[in-house]
Amino acid sequence: MRWLALGGGLGWLALVLIVALLSDLGAGSAVLFAALGLMVVAGLVYVQSIPARITTAADGVRSALPAKDAPVSATFDDEVLAQVTTAVTGAVVPELKRTFRQVEALHNLYAMIDIEHALPASRGWPASPDLLLLLVDLVDRHRPRLVVECGSGLSTLCLALAMRRFGIEGKVIALEHLEEYAEQTRELLRRHGVDDLAEVRTAPLQRLAVGGLSVEWYARDAWQDLAGVDLLFVDGPPSAASPHARYPAVPLFAERLTPGAHVVLDDFQRPEERDVVKRWRRELGDRITLERVPLEKGAALLTLA
Repeated sequence: MRWLALGGGLGWLALVLIVALLSDLGAGSAVLFAALGLMVVAGLVYVQSIPARITTAADGVRSALPAKDAPVSATFDDEVLAQVTTAVTGAVVPELKRTFRQVEALHNLYAMIDIEHALPASRGWPASPDLLLLLVDLVDRHRPRLVVECGSGLSTLCLALAMRRFGIEGKVIALEHLEEYAEQTRELLRRHGVDDLAEVRTAPLQRLAVGGLSVEWYARDAWQDLAGVDLLFVDGPPSAASPHARYPAVPLFAERLTPGAHVVLDDFQRPEERDVVKRWRRELGDRITLERVPLEKGAALLTLA
């Protein structure tokens, strides 16, 4: 298995070199992806060595025990070894697989849009690479002229970079309830030279009554002028604002969306977001279709008829 992982690492390096030679992938990006690939391979090799390491440690414990206890201790150690190996493998291997998928998504993201400066951290609170890739792919395939984002950050930048890369005469409008984060995103857009393609609007949260729910959502004066929305990305407000904080997005924008418009909801693995989508589908009926996208944090892709 270790030789297989080593062969995979060499194959990854060869693939990166070939892509770098046959495409516009810069040397810096090639080095980045080579390093990421080797990190994942090294992690796999380490995980594969864990059972052997545990066995060696167990053998050392057995050799230190008195001979009369050997049969009982051997049985006990074998059971503990099996339990520890299963627990470690079950915890580490899935995370390595998830990380590798994010590396693949990041590689595809760099291949699709022109990223010339450093990107802020992804995953965790920010969007994961697989979600960013989904958004960029939607821009590429459907060429939206107006994109509205609930929230702002790395996703705003990638949407704007996609608009520039694919030559779309359009605009990204991001609604951000905190001025500090809004300004950070504006600076990010300026640094990457796409502040003309994206606008971040500060929209403080206000208590609204929507669909029988009382939730905090973005102030109306920040979005009331928006119409003809082709892509609505819902990644805010944060769930801490209220349990169904993201619910108002579709009811308030339903008549502002164009026929065939797409709605992307992040964090679909959370019960609250799944309930939000159930409400949307119940209210819009045949006007909306749902595709569950198996991303790191789950995503719902809805299409309006």
